[in-house]
Amino acid sequence: MPFTQRTFYRRARRRLSRLMEVLALNQRRRFHVLAIVIGVLSGLSAVAFHRAIHWAESNWIHRAADWVDSVGIVVLILMPALGGVVVGFLIKFWAPEAAGSGIPQTKAAYYLKFGRIRFRAAVSKFVLGTVSIGSGASLGREGPTVQISAAIASCIGRWFGLAPRQVMSLIPLGCAGGIAAAFNTPLAAIVFAIEEIMGDLKHRALAGIVMVAVIAAVIERSILGTSSLFQVPQHPESHALETLVLSLALGVIAGFVAHVFVETLLVAREQVKRVRGRYAFLMPGLGGLATGCIGAAVFANSGRLGIFGIGYEDLSAALFGSLGFGLLAALFIGKFTATIFSYASGGAGGIFAPTLFIGAMLGGLVGSVSELMAASDSSMPGTLALVGMGAMFAGVIRAPVTSILIIFELTGDYSLILPIMAANLSAYAIASKLRQVPIYEALLLQDGINLKKFPILRPDRGWQGLPVSAIMTHTVHTLEAQLPLERAYLKIKDERFKIYPVVDSNGKYVGLVHRKGIIVVSQKEPDKLVREIFVASEFPCIYPDMKIREVANQFVDTEWSALPVVSRLDEGRVVGVVTLHDITRQQVQQENDG
Repeated sequence: MPFTQRTFYRRARRRLSRLMEVLALNQRRRFHVLAIVIGVLSGLSAVAFHRAIHWAESNWIHRAADWVDSVGIVVLILMPALGGVVVGFLIKFWAPEAAGSGIPQTKAAYYLKFGRIRFRAAVSKFVLGTVSIGSGASLGREGPTVQISAAIASCIGRWFGLAPRQVMSLIPLGCAGGIAAAFNTPLAAIVFAIEEIMGDLKHRALAGIVMVAVIAAVIERSILGTSSLFQVPQHPESHALETLVLSLALGVIAGFVAHVFVETLLVAREQVKRVRGRYAFLMPGLGGLATGCIGAAVFANSGRLGIFGIGYEDLSAALFGSLGFGLLAALFIGKFTATIFSYASGGAGGIFAPTLFIGAMLGGLVGSVSELMAASDSSMPGTLALVGMGAMFAGVIRAPVTSILIIFELTGDYSLILPIMAANLSAYAIASKLRQVPIYEALLLQDGINLKKFPILRPDRGWQGLPVSAIMTHTVHTLEAQLPLERAYLKIKDERFKIYPVVDSNGKYVGLVHRKGIIVVSQKEPDKLVREIFVASEFPCIYPDMKIREVANQFVDTEWSALPVVSRLDEGRVVGVVTLHDITRQQVQQENDG
């Protein structure tokens, strides 16, 4: 960042902080003012993201489906692949934080980085989410909306000069605003922020969460309308007992299906993460190609586009019971498979919408079978499709209370409260028994992050016990060992880093080189290579989950003032740099906050 721009941001933050002081706002009132700002911006960003995806789907996928048969099918196959290549390239070379759904990344920032999320994460998630979902990837917009809103909340807190723990307390507010505006479900958004992000009903930010959820939902409704996201027919009460029994059975089935879905997704993602090399960024394109083939096959045989993108039109049709058994099966299998390909390959999008879609098709299948076998009410497929949405959500996301509320608010139908609760709790119990680690924590574990090791910082807990990832510099500029010093100097001359990690041709860390050494030697021997002057690594590697206390001890055994942080999952890949200054600054910051 140029000096003038950096100075501008610093002055702007100081002026905003002074404004709060001039207004004589105490800490509580300041928090409420920021909650209002976050609610407004969360609502507006969510609506903008919604409309951007809708525009992209309408102009890319739906327009391709209207073309001549053979041409349209080819375009439908290639469209998600092209979008995946673009997304993979941008994630690799522009915004690595935009990969995935956004909720795991938000949780990691909340627990490990004092809620610090760069505004760049919001911008990149908006752009890449629109490209990924709009081009046909079988993903949802809700997870990315949470990350966008959380990044906005984080930036607002830092711009107004809040302490790190105060910035942290704003993250659940952004999450609640994102869910409320994305789904038009303020109650579910409040519970989700408590259930999935904070895990603490007595948290002092609860009032702010309620405020932000309401404001974001009001903005969303004022722009996109007040009706529920899904319109459903009236469900007769004459078969209440039969519906309850079938819902219990559906909950059991959904629990096992959710387990298979999560396990398959994690296995596929682990295999994709093992892919290395220059062209690894093409993996989202391959996942998009697989999605395109599946979606095009379903479209060619049924005229349905539900496999592509969010697929809410076909989900609505299932809720009305207007899809036959064969089409329900095709959409269920197709969406199940396509979502795994789209997400595991590295696309930018969430799993909320696909989970609801899969659950609706599963419920419709169970309802169709019961209708055929027992001559049950003809409305049963649509009824169980509604129940299946919540059951699958509870089994995959592991937020049982949120899963119940979200179905009520999405449909505006409260007549099936007992069947929905029975199915959701059954699915949740079975999925939890089969796999103890929820999906978002499992995804973070694949990235070498274990949240259970790092509880939220409290005044009675030492900052030295935090992971080094909470304070390290994530922007890393490496130099290849075979690079001539003249070119190395041109690469670093406009930068201010003092130490650079050196990597081999495979990107694996091999040592360190000092900026001053490059400048001095390059003037005398410009053709000399970096590998001829760097210091080979003779000290243990530092990993992102190591405690700050352990890292401080590492500095005792070396003369360097900075050390590289490498990934546990992909050992040798540099993911950050930590300096003695980082540790000292953290200590001073904690003393000032205390």
